[in-house]
Amino acid sequence: MRKLLSLSILLLLFTGWACTDEETDSVILVTEEVLYTSSENVRILGRLLTNQNISLSDHGFYLSEDENFSSPIIISLGVKEGPGKFIGESNGFTNSKTYFAKAFMDLGGEIQFGNIIELKTLSPVINSYSPAFGLVGNEMIILGQNFTEDTRVFFGNSEAAITKIDFESRLHVTIPPASGVSVPIRVEVQDKILTFPINFEYQIGTYELISKFPESVRIYDNVFFQTTAGLNVGLGTVSKNSFYTKIQQFEIGSKTWKEMPFPGSPRSFAFSTKNYLGGGSAGLVPNPYEVNYSFWKINEGNFEQLKDLPFESLESIAFESNGSLYVLGGKTGNVFGLRKYNPNTGSWSFLPDSPVSFNASNANFVYQNNLYVIDSEANLWLYTTSSGVWSKIGVYPGSLGQGYGLGQVIGNKAYVGLFKRVSSIWELDLNSMKWTSKNDISGFPQDFTVAHFEKDGFLYIMRMPEITLAGNYPINLYKFDPNGL
Repeated sequence: MRKLLSLSILLLLFTGWACTDEETDSVILVTEEVLYTSSENVRILGRLLTNQNISLSDHGFYLSEDENFSSPIIISLGVKEGPGKFIGESNGFTNSKTYFAKAFMDLGGEIQFGNIIELKTLSPVINSYSPAFGLVGNEMIILGQNFTEDTRVFFGNSEAAITKIDFESRLHVTIPPASGVSVPIRVEVQDKILTFPINFEYQIGTYELISKFPESVRIYDNVFFQTTAGLNVGLGTVSKNSFYTKIQQFEIGSKTWKEMPFPGSPRSFAFSTKNYLGGGSAGLVPNPYEVNYSFWKINEGNFEQLKDLPFESLESIAFESNGSLYVLGGKTGNVFGLRKYNPNTGSWSFLPDSPVSFNASNANFVYQNNLYVIDSEANLWLYTTSSGVWSKIGVYPGSLGQGYGLGQVIGNKAYVGLFKRVSSIWELDLNSMKWTSKNDISGFPQDFTVAHFEKDGFLYIMRMPEITLAGNYPINLYKFDPNGL
């Protein structure tokens, strides 16, 4: 409409000039239209109409929050020679506010004004942010509209650094230190406070190095199990050259180690649970390994020998459910086999084979008496012990590395990861089946997990470098707090 008004004025002027015998001097100043507004920036078009040579010592626009222009913002464009359009621009305005604007010209010391037009600055808007989950120091992008130069962003109580603003619509933000695990993101644009409806989730999890293995050896292909007295790890081989014949027990309260003599024959690649230990290799020479069939009951610090296993077991998965022991797969014999031990009768039964082959390199855990195991393609399988049914229920989102990762349950969440040559670990909510990444563990790229345990809501993880990394490196025991900041 304003353009039409200006064009109409122009036409009237041209008509008036053409139809008069004597040329009349005319000067008309028009505040023509608002070209652009944002929350803090305004751009206005004005036009000077005249049929004479004219020189202005200054021209531009007045803007004010009231029509009387009591405290105007003045956009001065300086000297102007002759008629034509002019554009003024200024920033520093308040968002979501009505302003009045009029063109001005200084003609020989006399200030003259054009017509008054009304404009309104825009309101800031937030649309989305990405990522919705991340680490301190990572970059986040916040999308929206009409951000000002003095925009501020808060993650809970922590203010984030804004490194860049693109086109008043894209904020580049550095994720600040955490003031909580799940925090709201608040964007302040001048006097407007905008908050996203969904909280940002920090990637969390802290590791504390609490001890080292009591001997200066690197053991491989060992067993580990947990008793009331402490965390137990041992057997296997010393640098794959000789058998390690002992079991060492760590007492969490005193942070002390003590040796548990094992009365059975030495072995590597054996299976172990809280109550049972068995199988493995009776020799050090592979291709093929000599199989160890002996089978033991663990009763706190004591070991009771049971009847030998009626099958080969080398790197099998073992778990307990409803008082029975299950031994799954392995790297010798029937790699699909599933066997069940009844402690009341002392007998084994052979259950239907698993749909894919599994062994100790596949991370696994037990929840509500059912087995969860991740295959070599990262598929998550559920074995329901009551029905004997296998179901493919999801996909592990992390790296499988070279296998041999941990799987451990705390409450209704499972923690999976820390495979060989992998430092990451993921949390699986066993109600929603949603995966969440946790903070990485420190160490060497060649590290792998030797043992893992759960106690009082914490994970206890033993890690050391694989045999390809030469040198004298200890086996470190870490305490992992999944909710630590």
